[in-house]
Amino acid sequence: GLHDPALLARRADSLSIGQQQRVAAARALIGQPELVIADEPTSALDADTREAFIQLLFAECRAAGSSLLFVSHDQSLAPLFDRQLSLAQLNRATRSASDLEV
Repeated sequence: GLHDPALLARRADSLSIGQQQRVAAARALIGQPELVIADEPTSALDADTREAFIQLLFAECRAAGSSLLFVSHDQSLAPLFDRQLSLAQLNRATRSASDLEV
């Protein structure tokens, strides 16, 4: 995993896709942003690594006071979040907004 000291000397493009995703998540948390947008951050992770990554992401967002917008096609992750929106719900919101007169 990313705890391997040998990884510190490697270029990002020589890391596995899963390792690159975790590095990108770490970079996103630099500076304690108000909002972290995570688009499919677990797609290349196995189940055990995925769970550990999500728990770490939640902990780091809490510590930074950041809100997390997590995008995933994996419905099994939905119970981990306080609120979920489906693509159909987002499409309805977009159509409703475009119908408004300005």
